[in-house]
Amino acid sequence: MKEPTLKKVAYGAAMAIAVILVHLVNEYVYKMPPMFAIFLAIFFTYLGIRLIRKSDKFDKKISRTQYNLLNLVVVLVLVVSYFTITQ
Repeated sequence: MKEPTLKKVAYGAAMAIAVILVHLVNEYVYKMPPMFAIFLAIFFTYLGIRLIRKSDKFDKKISRTQYNLLNLVVVLVLVVSYFTITQ
C-alpha cells in the first residue's frame, strides 16, 4: 500500500456522508425506489470526491495508525447514524 494520506480517509468520509444523506432523505422526506437511492448516493459520493480532489488541504501524509483510526471512526459514524435514522 502506498503512503496513507488524509485524502484517502476523506474519500471514505465523502461516501459515508452521501449514504447518510440519502438515507435521511429516504426515511423522512421522500421514499425513493432503491435503484434511485443507490444512484443518488453514487452521485453525491462523486461530487464529494471531486471537491476533495480540488482541495490541497487533504494531501497531508499521516501515519498508518492515524489512517486506521480515522477509518474506524468513519465506519462507526456510518453504522451508528444508519441505525439511528432507521429507528
